[in-house]
Amino acid sequence: MKASALHIIQMEIPDYAKGDRELWTPKLVRAALVDAFKLLRRTAGRVGPGGLKAFWPEYFEPGDYPPEKTKVSPYSPRMTVTRMEMVLLGWKDGDGRHQPAWLQGELLTMPEREKLVQWVFAELRGESDGRLCERKGWALPTFKRHRDRAAGMIAQRVNGAGVEVW
Repeated sequence: MKASALHIIQMEIPDYAKGDRELWTPKLVRAALVDAFKLLRRTAGRVGPGGLKAFWPEYFEPGDYPPEKTKVSPYSPRMTVTRMEMVLLGWKDGDGRHQPAWLQGELLTMPEREKLVQWVFAELRGESDGRLCERKGWALPTFKRHRDRAAGMIAQRVNGAGVEVW
């Protein structure tokens, strides 16, 4: 091959990708989001007055009552309340700058965010991707591409902020 026909493409590699540390991937981000919402559901109690007691029936999400009695935790043992708050509320990085919650920031204005959020709640309900797309009227391949793109953007942001994978 002649040198003139050879095109060299230079790609700038971010600093966080040059090291030896493990990086966040879209799959890891999705798992962390689901675990964070599971932990939130399990630890967040009722806000406000107690239930209506005997006069009116209580309404629960499927699986909420009676409480599940399992030996296996419903969320990852690596998910702690501090990590859940980081995922759902944001955090301060090493330089003291506030970092937005994972589903905030540049994702707020993107249509891909809705797909990722809907996927998280479908996972919590035990609903399949196909059923979710059928219910919403979305094409399954497009849904997966948008969901993964949003998770990839989160992965890129948290990798850039130096967040260690858990």
